[in-house]
Amino acid sequence: MPKTFAIEQSYFFKSAPERVFNALTEPKSLERWFLSKAKLVPKKGGSFSFNWIGGYHMIGNLKRFEPNKTVSFSWTDKLESGKLAKTLASFEVSGKGKGTLLRLHHTGFKDPEHFAECSSRWGYYLTNMKSVLDHRTDLRSKYDW
Repeated sequence: MPKTFAIEQSYFFKSAPERVFNALTEPKSLERWFLSKAKLVPKKGGSFSFNWIGGYHMIGNLKRFEPNKTVSFSWTDKLESGKLAKTLASFEVSGKGKGTLLRLHHTGFKDPEHFAECSSRWGYYLTNMKSVLDHRTDLRSKYDW
């Protein structure tokens, strides 16, 4: 069994790379598909503060920021045990045909249950991002975390 786990997911969008990147880094855009409230300073080392429906809250810093190409977030989750799990969520955006390929690379998971839970959540939220950008339909419910 590996010492750490990594989430690798890819999504194709009908939107331009700039629009997909903005959906990851512009607070109002983040609130359309992912968060209930977002604050973000768009630069390497910039801070972020994220709130989700249901009250979950996270703060951190951008570890990497290349406009319209890549952004990485320090990611800290509070586990059921009360311990903090620190990981790195990185997104890479590139043009593909008449659209955009988004790649998620989320690393540093030590607990397999935390890895599985986050992998599932990314699948849910990034599918919602695709729905919002490609079809203008938000799939979230008020019961989402």
